[in-house]
Amino acid sequence: MITKICGFSDPESIRQIALLKPSMMGFIFYAPSPRNACALLPSVVAELPADIDRTGVFVDAPVDHILHTASRYGLSTVQLHGKESPETCRALRDAGLRVMKAIGIDPDIDWSTLTPYEGSVDLFVFDTLTAIHGGSGRKYDWSILRDYPLTTPYLLSGGITPDDAEAVARAAATFPHMAGVDINSRFETRPGCKDPQLVRQFLSAL
Repeated sequence: MITKICGFSDPESIRQIALLKPSMMGFIFYAPSPRNACALLPSVVAELPADIDRTGVFVDAPVDHILHTASRYGLSTVQLHGKESPETCRALRDAGLRVMKAIGIDPDIDWSTLTPYEGSVDLFVFDTLTAIHGGSGRKYDWSILRDYPLTTPYLLSGGITPDDAEAVARAAATFPHMAGVDINSRFETRPGCKDPQLVRQFLSAL
């Protein structure tokens, strides 16, 4: 199972969580976010172990800006949290990046609106629908994912807590195409700084 820890802005927290060997670590390059990583020294991210996928999170940023940031920080994956089109996703994939598209989930989601992204993204990230582009700490009703009809795999996200490891494991065994989990705000001591003990306990239980 893919394990992604997202929302770092504190260098010491980054170093501590890297020792736990998650599959992916996410850095939010979006100024309004309380977990904005734009002030991080590129070396802090670029020097992470090679087996950790360095992921940059962007919201409606120009392709050139995303590519520049990816090169500067040594990113291998980008996660798009805005209204980016399938064409934008394909342009980033064509440039050699792995692309994830975040989708806000609510009870009335129309899965057919995601069909144009099939073949244009590597993964979806199914997060709670909010106006703040993620990091809300709120869950949605995961049972909605039982009806997911597409073939693109996805990460489960949105308000996951340290006590949810067993439920996440059950979801991965039940829901079609669930590839992993993305955790963030419920594992923090403050925005951008993760609690290594909580993360360790979750990963071990998972």
